[in-house]
Amino acid sequence: MKSLRLAQWYWLAAAVVLASAARAAEAPVAGGLSALPEQTVEAVPLENPGFESALEGWLPKNPMAFSLETAARTGKACVKLDCAQATPYVPGLRQLLKDVGPGIYILRFWIRTEGLGGTSRGDGARVSIEYLLGDGQRAWPSTEVFRGTHDWRQEELRVFLPPDMKPGSASISIHRYGGASGGHALFDDFVLERVRPLPVEAFLLYPNYRGYLPEDGPARVRLWIKVNDAQAAQRATVEVRPVGQSTPTASAQLEPGGTEQVVEFDASNWPLGRYQLEARLGGFRHPAYLVHKISAEQRKNLAVWFDQHQVSHVRGKPTFLLGLYNTTRHFYAEQFNFEEEFARLKKMTEAPVNANINYWWWPCGLEVRKRYLEQMHNHGLWYLDCVNNVFPGFPRTACAAELLPEAAQLERLDQQQMVDLYLERLAGKMRELPALLGWYVMDERSFVEVPRHFHLLRVLRRADPDHPTYGVSNLPHELPLWRDALDVFGTDPYPLFNMKLGQPLSLAGQWTRATVDATHGSRPVWMVIQFFQGWSTDRWPTAEELRTMSLMAIVEGARGLFYWSFGNRGLMSVADPKQQEQYWQRLVKVTRELRALEPALVAPDAPQVVKSVSDPRVRWRARLAEGKCYIFAYLPSEKFVADPAKAETVTVQFTLADGQVVACKLRPDLAEWL
Repeated sequence: MKSLRLAQWYWLAAAVVLASAARAAEAPVAGGLSALPEQTVEAVPLENPGFESALEGWLPKNPMAFSLETAARTGKACVKLDCAQATPYVPGLRQLLKDVGPGIYILRFWIRTEGLGGTSRGDGARVSIEYLLGDGQRAWPSTEVFRGTHDWRQEELRVFLPPDMKPGSASISIHRYGGASGGHALFDDFVLERVRPLPVEAFLLYPNYRGYLPEDGPARVRLWIKVNDAQAAQRATVEVRPVGQSTPTASAQLEPGGTEQVVEFDASNWPLGRYQLEARLGGFRHPAYLVHKISAEQRKNLAVWFDQHQVSHVRGKPTFLLGLYNTTRHFYAEQFNFEEEFARLKKMTEAPVNANINYWWWPCGLEVRKRYLEQMHNHGLWYLDCVNNVFPGFPRTACAAELLPEAAQLERLDQQQMVDLYLERLAGKMRELPALLGWYVMDERSFVEVPRHFHLLRVLRRADPDHPTYGVSNLPHELPLWRDALDVFGTDPYPLFNMKLGQPLSLAGQWTRATVDATHGSRPVWMVIQFFQGWSTDRWPTAEELRTMSLMAIVEGARGLFYWSFGNRGLMSVADPKQQEQYWQRLVKVTRELRALEPALVAPDAPQVVKSVSDPRVRWRARLAEGKCYIFAYLPSEKFVADPAKAETVTVQFTLADGQVVACKLRPDLAEWL
């Protein structure tokens, strides 16, 4: 009987894939990276990793709350952290990693706990790899907080140490988390490994969206190559061949001695069809990129596509996305109040925005979704559907129950196969709705989750070839590791969160620049701007601050902006209606100004129109639109300007190529356009 059910599942999976392909038949087959490269590791020596030589190699020499124990997992000793012992400061034990440099590391260790954390709700112990950034900021990616009682088990921590880390600053840290609430933890057998860099890395710069190469667009296929094996006896090569054929259409051999190069192929004479690009170095083959050369008519019929300037074309119209993060007032479909939610959609249009991410709305059934998106379409709003939590363990929501009747008896979709079926069926239904813009697939996740998000991308690009995926990170230094797992990239700098840190508004520009650089400027960037109050000691952004953060992102290359948030923990959570309306009108003022600038916001960059700038500190971007020259600019600051009236004000002159001089006044942490 079990084998019969398994066979039924395989037949069902095959039927759904075929049905999904049939629904997507009007869109050309999507390309992109075919698979993630396989990783290999090498050991990083640790001193006394099993505490067989007492605490040699670990600091401090006589740590509070730590002691040696004979109840080791292996050998004769392990180390014990007593979380019941009161201490004047958080007790910790560290091993310096002086020779560890940038890269990906995997730390494994064994832990045994007894009553750890006592009756507290959050206290316990954890392990971190700590390091300093070049600017002196401390970072400490960590494990979960260990609590309770468990026998020996192995735990793992994966860490990315960025290129701008301070050399010699990394260390392993074992420490208590929270107060001295009771219990203890035993630690033993630490192992550290480094993920070896690939012999050769590759990234498809153009085409920039799912491998679609339109015949009426730029005809040059561009592949970024980085050779990490400097001792390789052979040169790295790149070959292009039609899918299913062995004879190359084109090939290139990299120059010797180089590390980073861009390989270009002239595809103007390639017939329409699918091609694979493969980089090689010796016996190593990087997974191929798939490029699909499509007709002008096929590109015209794509629901969404991006030109070579990273401008969004939605239903054929160049569009600068101005969107809101949002929540419904109720989480579950049976509580959904259409009248109330439709009124909120109408309120959004005051801004005016053109996109909506409702991150509480993913449980709703198909009929609710259809009515909601129809109303959005009536208001000129596009929708990004949230599937950033659709992984094994996803609950059987009202929507999942409709799409997967065979899972009616399950509480959760625990198998990857079933999750994929749900996504394929959901994509098949949603892509038929005219208000769908794409899929919100990642929200502030660690690089550790890249493999499962890459799988999510592959499922969606097969089931819905012409609606992009969008993901947002709060770790800009990790974004290069995501470059093949998303279609559109964003980060969410919140400089007014925890204002006692004194972070400048210029953080919005810095993070945008890092986001653009993560893909070598070859993918669309939609940034997230702070529209909320952080802690109770913080405050809401002023209209000028909203405007400045938005313009800073535009200066650094953003082709869309989303504001967090119109919903819960944002504008919806402001109790005083008058205060709520005041905050809302601040954003309305800014977005109306930006909407009026849309011709410039979707225009190609035009740096050639500016001959010189009087102040080299100024960051700027020039565009030509409708016969006019637009310059967006800001003066960066290293710290928050608490009193703008006392700040330095400078007149910045831009000398244009035609000899004309235009000027504006700027102070640190202020943006303007002219």
